[in-house]
Amino acid sequence: MAKKRRQDAEPEAEIETEEEHPGNRDDEEEEEDDELVSSEEDEDDDAPPSSKHLAAPIPPPLPPSSSDDTIQSDGKYRNRRRLLVLSSRGITARYRHLLEDLRTLTPHGKRECKLDVGKNYAVGGSGGGGGYGAAVNEIAELRGCHAVLFLECRKRGQDGYLWLGRTSHSNDSPSPLLPPTTSDDGAMTDTTTKIEQGKHLMISGGPSIKFHITNIHTMDELKMTGNCMKGSRPILSFDTSFDTIDHLKLVKHVLVDVFGTPRGHPKSKPFVDRVMGFYYADGKIWVRNYQILEETASTAKEANEQKKLTGHAHSTSLIEIGPRFVLNPIRIFRGSFGGQTLWVNESFVNPNVIRSMKKKEEGEKYVRRKGAENKRKRRDESIVVPKDPLSDVFR
Repeated sequence: MAKKRRQDAEPEAEIETEEEHPGNRDDEEEEEDDELVSSEEDEDDDAPPSSKHLAAPIPPPLPPSSSDDTIQSDGKYRNRRRLLVLSSRGITARYRHLLEDLRTLTPHGKRECKLDVGKNYAVGGSGGGGGYGAAVNEIAELRGCHAVLFLECRKRGQDGYLWLGRTSHSNDSPSPLLPPTTSDDGAMTDTTTKIEQGKHLMISGGPSIKFHITNIHTMDELKMTGNCMKGSRPILSFDTSFDTIDHLKLVKHVLVDVFGTPRGHPKSKPFVDRVMGFYYADGKIWVRNYQILEETASTAKEANEQKKLTGHAHSTSLIEIGPRFVLNPIRIFRGSFGGQTLWVNESFVNPNVIRSMKKKEEGEKYVRRKGAENKRKRRDESIVVPKDPLSDVFR
C-alpha cells in the first residue's frame, strides 16, 4: 500500500510543478518559433525580391550530352514560326508560277491572295498611308506570321522585286525564359509591358531586305529529272562569303528565317532529301535547289567498284529540281518594310535607267540613219552633169 501511494504521489507532484511554472514551456516554444522565423527571414533576404511573392519557374534539367556532342531533341514542335507568302496585283505568269514554287518549298508558309492597296494606304488616304509596307504588316499581324515573303511587280510585270524580312509580330510575344517580375509595391508585371513601355530596338519588326529578282526559271520550265518529297525540310547551304562579308551575315539570318522549315511543323515531313544553295558571285546571290539522290549498286561487282572509288557501296549525288533565280540586294532596312537604312548597294542600277539608256541608244541610231539619208540626198542634188556640146550633132 505504501508503494502504491508513493507512485500515485509522484505524478501529482509532476502536475503541481507544471502548474506552478506554466510559462517555462511556453517560453521554450516561443524561442523555437522565433528561431524558425529568423531563419526563414534570412533565407528570404538571400533570395531575390521577386521570390517573396511568386516563385520563378524552375527550368527543366537539360538532357545529358552524349560523347559526340549531338543535340538531343524531345520531339516536340517548339519553333512555331510562320511565314506569310503573297504578291502584289498585276504580276505576270512567270512570277505567278515562281510564287507557287516558293509556296511548295515553304510548307510553313501561309497563303494570301494578291495584294492591292488602292487608296486605303496611299498618302492622305483613309488607311493613314504606308503603302505596301503598312498593308503587309497588318496582314501579318492578323495571320500571326513572323516572317514575310512579298513579291512585288512594277512597270506591268517588267520589274520584279522580292521583299524578305521579319514583321513586328515576331517581337510581340516575350521570351518563355523570362519569368514575370514584381515591382516595389508587390504588383506582378509582365515582360511584354516592359518591352512596350521601354525603348526596344526591334519593336517595329525587321530587318527587311529588298532584292531585285532576275533570271527566273520555274520547276515546270526547267524540266529537271530530280524530284523530292513535298513538304520535306531542306538543308540550307551558304557560300563562305556569307560568313566574311558584314551585310551578307544579316542576309543569311533572314534567308534562314524564310526558307528554313521549323522542325516538327504539322505540314512538313520528317525527312531531309533536298538542299537549297545560296552562292554569292558578281555582287548577286544565286539560288539553286537540288535533290539528294542516293543510289545503290544493282550488282556486287558494281558495289565493289563503287566502294573502291568512294569508300561506300552507295553513291550520293545532287540533281537540280528548280526553281532557280538570282537575287540582287538593293537595300537593307532596320524595320519591317521601312525605317533606317542599314546598307545600300551602290553598284545597283535601276531597271528604268537601263531601259531609258537603251531607248536613247535606239533614238540615236534613228537620228544617225536619218542624217545619213539627208546627207545622201544633198549629195545627189549637188551633183550636176554638164551639157554635152555634141549631143545634137546627129539629130
